[in-house]
Formats: sequence, structure tokens, C-alpha cells
Amino acid sequence: MAFNLQPLQHEDVERCVTIYFAAFQNPHSLGCWPRSPNVRAWWENMIHDELDEPGAHWLKAVSKETGEIAGYVKWQEPKPGREPEEDLPQWPEGADEKLCDETFGAWARMHRELLGSRGHWYLEMVATDPAYQGKRAGSQMMRWGLDQADARGVEAYLEASPDAVPMYERFGFREAGRTDTWIENERVKGTWYRNLFMLRPAKAKPQATSGA
Repeated sequence: MAFNLQPLQHEDVERCVTIYFAAFQNPHSLGCWPRSPNVRAWWENMIHDELDEPGAHWLKAVSKETGEIAGYVKWQEPKPGREPEEDLPQWPEGADEKLCDETFGAWARMHRELLGSRGHWYLEMVATDPAYQGKRAGSQMMRWGLDQADARGVEAYLEASPDAVPMYERFGFREAGRTDTWIENERVKGTWYRNLFMLRPAKAKPQATSGA
């Protein structure tokens, strides 16, 4: 199936949150986020607020066959000389605040520890509608950011759920760290969840050629 990559628009946000909740059914997502109206509203507001964030590239993969948004991605361009921020937001009512603080706080600290102030492309968020998974929408969104990283000769970084690791490894990412979290609340009845932190090395910039 073929897809067009287009800039994400504000009118697309509702569809994106629907995709996010459908795509992420792992213990961490379910433990953090009850699928409630106020949590959904929080996610929609967050994406609206970040659409125009400096250096953020929000893209949607649109099916050429159906015209439907199959997935979306947020790539953050390099910020050389600036370390990743560790500030956490105010979580929505109903979210497991302790779990969110523990896990997202650890992820932010690991990002800072691994990359420091080195400029890199950061895959902050990517989600594909389950109806379109396995049809290369996710790969196309991945490739967009990696092409930017390769053109600038810098690293790429992401956080990975275990089931996504094989795909990221095919794109050259390798594990650089991991965390294991025990999750237990009214939605998740006690399980360990592993999150991996993955780096893709910088590639040499293409050498410019001069005419004879």
C-alpha cells in the first residue's frame, strides 16, 4: 500500500489520538492512561500545543488508496549545545501519576544521560493505526527522519516498547539502555514492563563533488 507524507494539521489531531489509543495496548500505555474523555482531551491539547513547537516536524501518512490518515509521527530536529529537558507536565485526572512520573522521568533522564548536548534527531512519537500496520506506513515515517539525520551526519534516538524493537533494529538502531517497571493498578493487574532506549550512529555526510 502506498502513502503520502504530509504535514500534520490541527484538524487531524482528533484522528491522531484515536490512532494512538488503538495502536498502544501495552501495559505501560494502559497503566498510565485510562481511555476516558478527560485523558483524551489532555492528549489532544498536548498535540495542538506542540504542533508549532520550534524544530518539531509532525507528519501524517495518508493512504493513497483510502485517503485516510494511517499514522503520524513527531520528529524533533537537532538542538546542538542543548541538553534534553527533564521537566514533566501536569498529568490529567485519572492518569496514574506515580507511574507517569516514574517512567517518563526515567526516560527523560536517560535521554539526557545518553546524548548530553550532542545534536541528534529524536523520534519522539510514532503511531500507526492497527488496520494499516505491516503496510509500510510506519517505515515511511521512520525513513523521513533518518534521511534528515543522514544528510546532517548526526545520530538518531528513540524510546522503544519491546514489540517495536525488531523494526527499529532493521533501521540501524541499537539498544543503549533499558528500564524495567512494575505496573499494578485498576487497569493492569501486576506485570513487569521493559522499555528500551535506542541509538542509531551518525553516518558520514555525503561529500560534495565539484565539476571538472
